[in-house]
Amino acid sequence: MKLTLFFLTIITSFQLCLGQSKRKKQEDKRDIIELTIVDDNEAFSHSDNSVKMSIAPKNLNGLKVYKTISDAMKNPKEVFILDLSSQKLTKVPDEIKTFTNLKSLDLSFNDIKEVPNWISNFENLIELNLMSNELKEMQKSIFKLKNLTHLNFNMNELTEIPTEIGTLKSLIVFECTNNDLIELPYNIGELKNLYHLEVYSNKLISLPETIGNCNSLVHLNISYNKISEIPTSIGELKKLTWLFCNKNSISVLPESLIELNSLAYFHISDNNIENLPKEFGKLTNLYGFSMNNNKLTILPESFFNMKSLGDIHFENNKLDIEVKNRLKKTFNSIPLYL
Repeated sequence: MKLTLFFLTIITSFQLCLGQSKRKKQEDKRDIIELTIVDDNEAFSHSDNSVKMSIAPKNLNGLKVYKTISDAMKNPKEVFILDLSSQKLTKVPDEIKTFTNLKSLDLSFNDIKEVPNWISNFENLIELNLMSNELKEMQKSIFKLKNLTHLNFNMNELTEIPTEIGTLKSLIVFECTNNDLIELPYNIGELKNLYHLEVYSNKLISLPETIGNCNSLVHLNISYNKISEIPTSIGELKKLTWLFCNKNSISVLPESLIELNSLAYFHISDNNIENLPKEFGKLTNLYGFSMNNNKLTILPESFFNMKSLGDIHFENNKLDIEVKNRLKKTFNSIPLYL
């Protein structure tokens, strides 16, 4: 599968610690690395608590980025991208209403507590970044932005996502990490164009079965939650390439997992899994597999026939010496961690 240009944002570890104070948000240091992935087998090794993939809107390239209200007010009709990040804002400035052609609005790393109703007037808005503020809810006005493709609510104080999220039919990238979410609404399955979903570091106890309806999903990160099982509908995500489930309470993997024909990276360390599905070897595109700190005692025969694997992590499980020796013999040409 051909994948074009991605950006990897390497985030310092303090950002992703559940107990980290958001008062340090201004100290965030991010390094952007440009990476071209030629195909599924050109891999990169990473742990999902230090590397975050985000996809920038393509049709904003070349447009001027305005970083102050005063500068933008000089040509209000020509303001398409407004970046007011890290300006210690406590509210969304009313002057923004003047920029009727706005396509991208970045209000990240401020102290905003509420999104005004007039935000819904931006019919051309495709990107809204509200990362690291003090928002306790998603205002309904946001769900009137029918052309929105990128929405970022990372590092806020949300406890729920309204069911109206399903009205954002154009949404491609949705990030809502480091909040206090307990569940995702069933309407999440109405996001047929959703490509990239990150909800790690919340308090999720389950995923809705409707997640299987997000048939464009390529990247899913549900790590650092309290999820006890993966819904069987996961097998419907035929385009899913990255699946991160680290640090949950998962004890059993659904048999439908083997239907993820595009899966290339599967990280499910720090759970309670004792067995892999019998036909796990049918994941013929799987390259990076991390399953440290689980309770594995045996592996299915199909696992030893997997030709695509290029990076395997089984540290801190309960595999006996015979199984370990067979792994070393079978996968002697690739990185193997036992």
